[in-house]
Amino acid sequence: MSIFQYFVPGRTLFGYGCLAGIGPEIQANGYKKALIVTDPSLVELGIVKKVTDVLEEYSINFALYSGVKPNPDLGDVGKGLALVKEESCDFLISVGGGSAHDCAKAVGIVAANGGSVLDYRGVDKSSQPSLPVVAVNTTAGTASECTRAYVIVNEETSEKFGIKDRHALPVLAVDDHSLMMDLPKGLTAGTGMDALTHAIEAYTSVNGFLLTCSLALEAVRLIFKHLEVAVLCPDQASREGMAAGQYLAGLAFGNAGCGLVHSMSHQLSAVYGLPHGLCNGILLPEVMKFNCGSDKARQQYGEIGEAIFPLECHGKTEEEKAEILIRKVENLSEQVGTRVPLKEIGVKKEDLGLLAHKALQDGSLGNNRVLPSAEQVERIYDVLMERREEG
Repeated sequence: MSIFQYFVPGRTLFGYGCLAGIGPEIQANGYKKALIVTDPSLVELGIVKKVTDVLEEYSINFALYSGVKPNPDLGDVGKGLALVKEESCDFLISVGGGSAHDCAKAVGIVAANGGSVLDYRGVDKSSQPSLPVVAVNTTAGTASECTRAYVIVNEETSEKFGIKDRHALPVLAVDDHSLMMDLPKGLTAGTGMDALTHAIEAYTSVNGFLLTCSLALEAVRLIFKHLEVAVLCPDQASREGMAAGQYLAGLAFGNAGCGLVHSMSHQLSAVYGLPHGLCNGILLPEVMKFNCGSDKARQQYGEIGEAIFPLECHGKTEEEKAEILIRKVENLSEQVGTRVPLKEIGVKKEDLGLLAHKALQDGSLGNNRVLPSAEQVERIYDVLMERREEG
């Protein structure tokens, strides 16, 4: 008998303008005072005010922590915890993408359970539910609003570590694509490639099952259909399509896990502070080529290729179908501007051995179909240091 576990947020509001629905949801749950966890840019852009306007309309008290960094670290979590106590907040509202949601999850778990974030590394290490988290999503990429996973940087060791905890699932996820309409091209591209990576890695995860694979496949379809438009000439349809695609990818990888791309990408963010989605976009095609050393991974890439690009894959062999999918991923990354050499974004050749060593310690690696050596991981980094025109 096979038993699979499937984790989802308590409730989800989805659709253009659905942010207005958080007031009644919060009141119905009896929450009294929120700590809003976000970053300075969303305050400046007026996105946070859209949230606070709803809270004020429903007479819901709040305090604001707007210091979250793009890759939140232990210091960010500590500052959030201090404000929760100082302001006597009984729930959290994260406003942003993965950085805000991950920071809020960490704050919520430690506030409810005590100790340090480091005490909860691994899977389901907390004993008590987090302070409730309402996750208002403003990007179409990380899907942290609908998963039990969160990632934090230990700034002292330059290590980015992931935690999975059922107690960290948001009580309410909010995907209102009206908040995504004015996202910059670069952020749209990076977060979109992050979502595509989530979907493809979830489909090929050793812990995947029929439900997660089905979600992942639909996510891939939506992302290929909508990402380029969302980057180059965004409209409501493309923003909605990407919001849905990244959410489905989140439900897939949040239960099946990610793989080698994330293991390698986490190190680039931890050591250099680079954007996670951009790094995924750079790494994904090359890691897929490496994973084709596994018969099962090659078969699964072929399945995705045949499902999304049936005309090109008709009559082709399994290997050819996998190659078509990889080429399509490369082409999409090229079109949206994420296919750039690692050297160009500040990665140093002398660090590749360190990055490879760190990648082998990452929690996502165990989900990958192929378990690489440090030398193989370093080789993938090295290949991507310079611009390559083939593919």
